[in-house]
Amino acid sequence: TAAGDHQLVLANASLQWVPHHRTVLARWRAGLGAGGQLAVQVPSNAHQPSHVVAREVAALPRFAEAFGPAGPPPDPVEHHVLEPEDYARLLHELGFVEQNVRLQVYPHLLGESRDVVEWVRGTTLTRFQKVLAPEVFAEFLAEYETRLLDRIGHHSPYFFPFRRVLLWARLPV
Repeated sequence: TAAGDHQLVLANASLQWVPHHRTVLARWRAGLGAGGQLAVQVPSNAHQPSHVVAREVAALPRFAEAFGPAGPPPDPVEHHVLEPEDYARLLHELGFVEQNVRLQVYPHLLGESRDVVEWVRGTTLTRFQKVLAPEVFAEFLAEYETRLLDRIGHHSPYFFPFRRVLLWARLPV
């Protein structure tokens, strides 16, 4: 909400939790002064097995019922994160004269396939843990692990590709 007096807006692995990226980026742009820069990094892995399996498990009748009438909490990455070319177009529309938008895959080598469960337990699975009773979440987690390992296999070590959209842009001076 600044009045065009900032030189940098930085968001690292946080914007995915916020809806309406077009509106948010427009507000951030308004807070930047001449030559101001925007630097953002967001995950882009909603189509990866780690996220797809979570949605599939949440849709199972025994868990769907536990979420109640509101249903399972949506995946913020799936619902909020734009495609790289959409961010590039938006930055252009917002008046940025220089930009670099790219999709980056970070190769994480985990000890074994099962380690993916612990990885996402602290990220995408937190939305289910917040809503489900502890004993129901424990069942959810066990079902998730079984289905995920069926999908990705049992490997040691396990190559876990992690996609991120990185964007940087500068306003004219």
